[in-house]
Amino acid sequence: MSENPPPLPLPRRRPHRWPLILCLALFVFTAGIIPGFYLEEKIRGKLAWRAYERDAQKRGVKLTAADILPPTIPDSENFASIPLFKAAFQASDADKPVPNPFDLFVTKNEERPKLGNPIKQRTVDLAAWQKFFVDAQRIPEASGDAAADVLSALDTFAEPLAQLRTAGDRPRCRFPVHWEKGFTTPFPHLGILQGASCLYSLRLSAHLARGESAAAYADFSAGWREVTATAAEPALIAALVRNATAVQIENAVWDGLARGQWAEPDLKRIEADLAGVDWLKDCLFAFGSERALSNGMFDLLIDHPDEIGRVGDLKDPQEYKVFELYPAGWNYQSKVRFNRFIDEILARVDPAQGRCFLERPIRSSPKSLPEMPWKMYYLFFALVAPIFEDAESKFAQIGTHTNHCRLACALERFRLARGDHPDRLEDLVPKFLPSLPVEIVNGEPYHYHRLADGRFVLYSVGTDLKDDGGEIDPNAKKQKDWVWRYPAM
Repeated sequence: MSENPPPLPLPRRRPHRWPLILCLALFVFTAGIIPGFYLEEKIRGKLAWRAYERDAQKRGVKLTAADILPPTIPDSENFASIPLFKAAFQASDADKPVPNPFDLFVTKNEERPKLGNPIKQRTVDLAAWQKFFVDAQRIPEASGDAAADVLSALDTFAEPLAQLRTAGDRPRCRFPVHWEKGFTTPFPHLGILQGASCLYSLRLSAHLARGESAAAYADFSAGWREVTATAAEPALIAALVRNATAVQIENAVWDGLARGQWAEPDLKRIEADLAGVDWLKDCLFAFGSERALSNGMFDLLIDHPDEIGRVGDLKDPQEYKVFELYPAGWNYQSKVRFNRFIDEILARVDPAQGRCFLERPIRSSPKSLPEMPWKMYYLFFALVAPIFEDAESKFAQIGTHTNHCRLACALERFRLARGDHPDRLEDLVPKFLPSLPVEIVNGEPYHYHRLADGRFVLYSVGTDLKDDGGEIDPNAKKQKDWVWRYPAM
């Protein structure tokens, strides 16, 4: 019997090469498409910025910090070159607590008495301040004259006040601010200015309580010098602190007017001082300078995203390596949109007409951005822009507050001269005012009504442009109308 032949060997299957080819193709595609995507987005973004930049330069827009920073000023001419400001910046540069000789007035101490406030319809309580200074050991004990005790306590600040008065005689101002730090720039001098304005306001009220109107005006003038001296300081935050300082000093004027304590010559001087400030022009400068400073941060994001942590003095800058993954071209697009956004805000402000045209649209507003994930295209614009729209209204509000204070001084001068307030604001012209200011928000005359108790209410319709009757809600965060009214005494 013959043996069965051995089975033929199975043909060897050739390995499939398509997975390898696919992986290789995918790698080549990915290695090309991702860098290509980044490159294309960068080119598109850069071209968009160059086009905007050319147009802006034709319009005279200042786009860089070098365009807006004030020149070096000799110490003898510089408001900022006094020891207390120099000490503040030296401490800040050394990362140490900033010495503030007026810290007692800016500390977040709920027990500290309040100053006068027309929105709260609250006048200053000198007896409360008297007790506060006794507790703070600024005076040994309380006497029967609260105003005199408050002035004695404030005399303990004579040395730093003398420095500020010396500074007030100097015509220009430049603080040694580290603008290269962008959004994280420290401003150690702002707390000093805020505290000093509180002190001046309190001194003013104490002098008025003692019938010393001329001395009160001297304190008003010294405090107002802080407002005017820092007008050329760039950055929006500096302007907003300046606004708050002005409101605080004007509130002290309101407090004295509510009590009928001002003398006619001092009211005339106050009105003239207030008329010398143009808040809408300051608004243009504040937003324009903030644009230039912010452009530097956008440039840093574009060219050196890994340095964001260093600029911000962050403890772990490595965490910010993620910024390197964000397309530089998208940062260019954010920069373009941010600048257009600032253009549209500034187009609503017209100092020549004394108007803010709030009805003009802001088409580049962050509110008009699409929702996520498309908002990622303008990520950094979406992060920094929202604060600017609210800030715009603050300039309209401080401008209105200053106009109210001017009108109130003229109304009180009219009352002192003729025994009662006028029936119409027009009656103030030309003897008590050369002309009447108009509402900043709509260009209309301010609303004015005499009240049955011999006082008056003066108000603007506010940003909603609706007349709500000049009512005040002391508990509301924002008032519908912007009102100047005196409380019942």
